[in-house]
Amino acid sequence: MLTNLATKTAEEIQPLQKVTIQGESFYRISDVQKMRPFLMSIVSNSDHWMFISGNGGLTAGRKNADYALFPYYTDDKIAGSAEHTGCKTIVKVWSNDPFALWEPFSVRSENNYDFSRNIYKNMYGNKVIFEEVNHDLQLSFQYEWNASDRFGFLRKSTITNTGSNNRRLEVLDGLQNILPYGVGKDLQSASSN
Repeated sequence: MLTNLATKTAEEIQPLQKVTIQGESFYRISDVQKMRPFLMSIVSNSDHWMFISGNGGLTAGRKNADYALFPYYTDDKIAGSAEHTGCKTIVKVWSNDPFALWEPFSVRSENNYDFSRNIYKNMYGNKVIFEEVNHDLQLSFQYEWNASDRFGFLRKSTITNTGSNNRRLEVLDGLQNILPYGVGKDLQSASSN
């Protein structure tokens, strides 16, 4: 059901919110799971570039598309690749027997849990943090992307217990669909499946 924005109250409309994380100013977009994916860029003071969708799909590299770390695609294909390109995290949670399985930012977990997702982008535009809060499991998962002149792209991930109960976790966290060295844009778009 479509709602006219003119009929919504100020409390119902959530603009960007300015927040401070570890002494740094960020803008927060709340409840991004209710929005269509949108494209952002992560800026760098060197030759790094990253385009990332609001659902987590991304492409990134150095110099130009021939030096991409992930497949170089258009906005719609970047958004469509979120399940198989970029970050992937799978968490086994034991609070009672049997365990619960949670994949933050995956469509496979969306119908299993009550959750909310937020995106934080810093004032300079060179850092972005994705956050999923699982209200049922009382866990929060965040991952951050930024660029480093020395190390290239940095990804930092954090899982936080937001409840009072202790739980045992097994976490598989990594990257998927990384392009091999030497695969340029033309080879990737013409021969990749």
